Amino acid sequence: MKIVKAEAIPIELRLKEPFVIANETVEHADNVFIRLETDTGIVGWGCSTPDTVTAEDRNTVLKNFELAKKLITGADPTRINLLNAVLEDNLKGNPSLKAGVNSALYDIIGKKAGMPLYLLLGGYRDKIETSVTIGLGSTDLMIEKAKQIVSQGFRCIKIKCGINVNNDLENIIAIRDVVGPTIKLRLDANEGYSVEDAISLIKTLEERNVDVEMLEQPTKASFLYSLKDVTVQCPVPIMADETALTLRDSIKLVKHEIADMINIKLMKIGGITNAIKANAIAESADVAVMVGCMNESMGAMSAGVHFACAFKNVQYADLDSALDFEHDVVTGGAKYEDGYVIPSNEPGLGVTVKL
Repeated sequence: MKIVKAEAIPIELRLKEPFVIANETVEHADNVFIRLETDTGIVGWGCSTPDTVTAEDRNTVLKNFELAKKLITGADPTRINLLNAVLEDNLKGNPSLKAGVNSALYDIIGKKAGMPLYLLLGGYRDKIETSVTIGLGSTDLMIEKAKQIVSQGFRCIKIKCGINVNNDLENIIAIRDVVGPTIKLRLDANEGYSVEDAISLIKTLEERNVDVEMLEQPTKASFLYSLKDVTVQCPVPIMADETALTLRDSIKLVKHEIADMINIKLMKIGGITNAIKANAIAESADVAVMVGCMNESMGAMSAGVHFACAFKNVQYADLDSALDFEHDVVTGGAKYEDGYVIPSNEPGLGVTVKL
């Protein structure tokens, strides 16, 4: 089998409402769909979702895809480890682009095998509970969003924070009061806190008997040992996200015991092949993994769902981005049911793309 045609197709997807976090506000998301056609007629789909976190945008993805296209055209798509190495050696950075190409290759293999990707990867589970995220806003708006999430059957909410500790405390406590004690709450500060802010927040929540499941990336990604300071001093598990961009980052995090958990995002790590390696690094150190997402179409997010369901050490999921768009160009891939995200049982990623 050979790749005979490779295309990159940019699509701008508008969010239902602006999404506000500590370091940016997003109203639309650029997704670049990767289409790989083989000489057997099998077509593989992947998707790149560039972000400032990965130092990419739509233009860099499209520009660097031209080199990736030359490197993979004529190659056997089933030799994923070889092609992953070729892209890593010749395209420095560009993780979301690599993730899109890598996912398309796995889509081809799954279709060739006639198997859904999560089973082809090992199939540890057939669904995983996911959180749904509430962006920053007024307390009233965040409460209404929390009610809506719970009414849809989700049992886990991720609350964005990180701008002002006092406002964050008000929002978190109000949401806990509204949703009750059985709903899991996760916090994500997106690098917005100092060490002192993070510790103060958690201690105050403890004093108010407001339990939270975890606190994600409280401090600046570049201040590695600030994150460790929070981890050591906080009773709540601390998760690394922006600090965990590369495989080398994963090694540093577990070697120096920087955080209790690691958030693996395919767009940051460069695709499923690298995510498997990052998860193995974490598992060897008994560090649990969450699979998260960017502002991803189901074309991108579906790969994360399959990966999350394939491995035991992936104990958490934050795979909700496909819920945020006014209109996605993808159907299939995954579905939501009773608070879980469930991968497609169709071969490969199981996505249908209508561009």
